[in-house]
Amino acid sequence: MLALAAQVHDDPESLVAAHRAARPDATPGELRSAVLGEALFGAGTARMADAHAQISGGRTHVYSFAHRSTALDGQLGATHTIELPFVFDLADEPWLHGDTGLLGPAAAPGGLAARMHGAWVAFAATGAPGWGPHDPERPAAQIFGN
Repeated sequence: MLALAAQVHDDPESLVAAHRAARPDATPGELRSAVLGEALFGAGTARMADAHAQISGGRTHVYSFAHRSTALDGQLGATHTIELPFVFDLADEPWLHGDTGLLGPAAAPGGLAARMHGAWVAFAATGAPGWGPHDPERPAAQIFGN
């Protein structure tokens, strides 16, 4: 775990410790996935948001999708692209649920798709999704889900 973390972070011990603290019951495989996920998506996204904010004049907005799919007994979690049915307001479609559906057997949280879809439509129409622009000095993200 530390060898992997050392490849993606300046302080691998603190990175692993932060993930363990956030998910104390996580298996080593889950922690490894969290470290890799942050390296592949989190750190790169943060650098891109910072860089874009520098050149966009306050038109950079960041969100995090936190709703965890119940597919594969919850193992799929809040994986990359799981937000797309919510972006397009399709989260209640039957084919996305059940044993083989991307969102799993549980119902989609009430109102989450409407909020997310509304933010994307507002951003496309006006450039403002409903929350403030990204500030590299005080990074924050709009959280969708629990």
